[in-house]
Amino acid sequence: MLASCGFHLRGQEKFPFESIAISPEGSPLAAELKRSIESGSEARVVDKPTKSSWRLEILSAVNDRIILSLDATGQVREYQLRYKVAFRLLDDKGDVRIPRSELFLTRLLSYDISEILAKESEAVLLNQNMQSDAVDQIIRRLAAVNPDEN
Repeated sequence: MLASCGFHLRGQEKFPFESIAISPEGSPLAAELKRSIESGSEARVVDKPTKSSWRLEILSAVNDRIILSLDATGQVREYQLRYKVAFRLLDDKGDVRIPRSELFLTRLLSYDISEILAKESEAVLLNQNMQSDAVDQIIRRLAAVNPDEN
């Protein structure tokens, strides 16, 4: 009898579009989305929306940090890093295919005043990790859009 864990490579995504424009263009989130779409599918990302391209609008992408706990001397012991992304998808006719959607990701960061540089580097890595998670979630939502619906 043969048993396995069920793991298989992700493979190519099937999107309901051949081309898509991402706005605003210059953001790090848009750059990572472009890289992910073009490397993981046959779709291409165009700089300017055309009549045949769909539009992914990144309405907001905000990093935030809040204090979770303090020690007895009032020094910060733990932060919560937050990343909030709002987006929507419009098809080539301008119809809304994914209405305004928000992703909210969090990570915990323990903090030690004696390791300031290391903790700041860790915070940067955690923020990049949350952005990558958001890109993966957006890609899955784009792939789930039914091209015949509407």
